[in-house]
Amino acid sequence: MELIIAVGIFTVVVSGLAFFILNSYVSGRLSYEVTKAGFLAQEGMEAVRSIRDNDWTELEDGDHALIVSDGKWFFDPVATEEDIGGQLTEGKRVITIESVEDDSKKITSKIGWKFSEGRMEEIILESYLANWQKISSEIRRPLSHTDPSPKKTTDPGLAYDNQNGNTFSATLYDTTKNPSILFRTWELPTMNYSVLTLNYRYHADQAIDDQYAIAYSTNGCQGNFIDWVLPTSISAPDTTISVNLPPTQNLSQLCVKIYTQRVDSKDQANIYTRDVWAEGTP
Repeated sequence: MELIIAVGIFTVVVSGLAFFILNSYVSGRLSYEVTKAGFLAQEGMEAVRSIRDNDWTELEDGDHALIVSDGKWFFDPVATEEDIGGQLTEGKRVITIESVEDDSKKITSKIGWKFSEGRMEEIILESYLANWQKISSEIRRPLSHTDPSPKKTTDPGLAYDNQNGNTFSATLYDTTKNPSILFRTWELPTMNYSVLTLNYRYHADQAIDDQYAIAYSTNGCQGNFIDWVLPTSISAPDTTISVNLPPTQNLSQLCVKIYTQRVDSKDQANIYTRDVWAEGTP
């Protein structure tokens, strides 16, 4: 009886120890493989960053496999998953790229492998990459205007109320007024600029004697104006003119003036504002 009890106790103890040892082994192995998979997933992310830095256009949407050539990372032109079975059992690495915006991509690095019979594991990392090589710019437009010639200007606000740069305003200016119209109260910048330009897009009809002109001021609409387009009667197709401003220019003091000079009462110089904006590059 004592022998049977002793054997029973021994069996229970040995079974417990065996379970504990086996469980520790499984946990340790899983921890090791998860760590290894995490490293491979992170390596995939770094590889994509390297590809991005070399050529943004290589980041095409879809699933990709990674290859190394001459010490550089590339996407395999054929395969959509990478065999990493030498590091994890039946291991696969897949890089997925999705467009978020024109210059932003969502990157997913997924590692999948077989841990045991009937048990698959995976690690997924996600990140967002931007096309840092493309210099971004910020468009700032006037928020208001002054029109000394009432009912002679057709929707002047259309020249600055649209943020996509495709605004259109056919503006007939009263040639007896000087100025014909002022664009003022620019949007304030949201970043520091290294380059700042003032831009004006217009179209002008041919005149015989009367003339139109364009000027700008960097110290307010009551300040000193600089001639941008000298008085002329010559027609102009859709034309954009630009001038560099100091990067630290106070946009609240920016003002653009369009004016005309009457020479003959039967002649009229017409100028049509298409768009007016300041463009800053960080």
